[in-house]
Amino acid sequence: MQAMTSQIISPDVLHRTTTAKVGSLDDFAENTMKMAKVGEHTVAVIRTSKGVYALDNACPHEGYGLVTGVLGLDAMGEPAVTCQWHNWKFRVEDGVCTLGQEDVACYPVTVAPDGAIEVSVTTPSVAEQRNRLWPSLRRGIESDYTGQVARDSIRLLASDATPAEIMWEGVKLGAAKNEYGPGHEVALAADCLHLAELWQGDDRALPLVQGLAGIAEESRGYPARPIPSAKHAATDFAKAVEDEDYIGAMAWVVAAIERGDSPAQLRSEFITAVSRHHIGYGHGAIYTQKAFELLDRVGWSNAPDLLPHLVLPVSGGTREDTLPYMRKAMRALETVDTEALALAPDRRETGWEPSALVPELLTAEEAPIEIAVRAIHDGAGIEGLLDAVSLAVSERLLRYDLSIEADVADGFGWLDITHGLTYARAARWAWQADPGPHTARLALFTAWLAFDTGRAERRNGIAHPSEPSGPVAEALTGNVDEVADSLARAAMDDRGGSFIVVAHLVKTVQAAREEAAFTGSALPLAAAARFVEAPRKERFVARSVAESLDFVKTGKPPRR
Repeated sequence: MQAMTSQIISPDVLHRTTTAKVGSLDDFAENTMKMAKVGEHTVAVIRTSKGVYALDNACPHEGYGLVTGVLGLDAMGEPAVTCQWHNWKFRVEDGVCTLGQEDVACYPVTVAPDGAIEVSVTTPSVAEQRNRLWPSLRRGIESDYTGQVARDSIRLLASDATPAEIMWEGVKLGAAKNEYGPGHEVALAADCLHLAELWQGDDRALPLVQGLAGIAEESRGYPARPIPSAKHAATDFAKAVEDEDYIGAMAWVVAAIERGDSPAQLRSEFITAVSRHHIGYGHGAIYTQKAFELLDRVGWSNAPDLLPHLVLPVSGGTREDTLPYMRKAMRALETVDTEALALAPDRRETGWEPSALVPELLTAEEAPIEIAVRAIHDGAGIEGLLDAVSLAVSERLLRYDLSIEADVADGFGWLDITHGLTYARAARWAWQADPGPHTARLALFTAWLAFDTGRAERRNGIAHPSEPSGPVAEALTGNVDEVADSLARAAMDDRGGSFIVVAHLVKTVQAAREEAAFTGSALPLAAAARFVEAPRKERFVARSVAESLDFVKTGKPPRR
């Protein structure tokens, strides 16, 4: 059977259509199928009572041949092919997958008056291939089909789609559908996109799919949140956030984008809002940092699809500074002249070193607000304080008692300490982007959190870590980027278990990479290495049951 080839010029690249005779009607009884070659392509030629059809013979799931499957009827009574390997079903007339994930390619068939059957297979241009894959990727994310997301992401990369374009498809879908607004999944997407752009070739696939899988898991089943129009905008964004006026604050963001406010102006408004309170154990600042970093990568024209939704976690997060365990620290903080703090000389000007402050932060019996203020005025400046906080929290991670992690009745765990590092990184980002009294206040919140991450130590005593070995030792002496890349790969290799742990693993490694560069110390990387390598509570079911039993029986809240 000789193939006939014609060349067609698409708008952007040459593509090729190959047409071949694959037999005649006499070769096919009704309701049968056979494999045939059309140029380099293998197709499944199928005859039913309705006509002759051709599908790509390779099942898009794992490539098994469709002609080894079964030709029958789907649930709607339409002719369909079932791939026997995993029971995926494809409608014969158009290749639509009716049970499974991706569709299979369907090709034009011509039946001549003499019964000769010809099939035409067109190799799509790169642009056409991308256009076919975007809807499939979106369906995979919306259905939380990790395999489909992985296959389509890899195919898109091969079709010259950029990592930013691929990740943004997920973020755009997920930001509107997460029940509480953009959260850990968007933070994970930002860090994973950074890695995908840092790495080369096939290595890009893992962080891309890890980020998209987090979005899929967190958004599946939720309806898209409508964005209010600018006419509903509050007059004061910070006040609307404070009042939990979601509609007014979201509409304010819409109006600000429409009137052309710059990224710097929008960033300043959000940073000011998150600096008013210690929100959700630092999540308010962390989510804000990651959302703006993500827009820096994917382009600010995409801000309307993300920033209005960011209002929800910023406005609705727990304001911990209003709770009993922070009252004493807040009384001390309220006496601080944050304007003077913001004007204090920076450590780069004074030559200040954090070595003396780190032990003070670690051994403080009360929230070290006064200690932090004194250090800032003594030459640390805001960034010097953040250096010390990062190093102190890294010390806590290195000496964390792993027996606590094994005790499901203890609500404290690895993730509580990691927030001390990621919060310091977010506060540093905020200070560098928008320095002033508000971000000086945010830095003082990180000093409080550095203290709070030690509450298990104060209850149970301090574990004495063994001599550094393995990845921890390597982190102390290796190249920062090489160590961080190695830890990032380990964080994403499925040892994390639940999505929330993977998110914390990746963001802790990324914060450690950046804080090691800012502080000039490998200690954050060593701390991240211990976190990545050590046992962790991952599914949280046992802990939830233990806490629920205690609460239902006693009526008392869990111990912090």
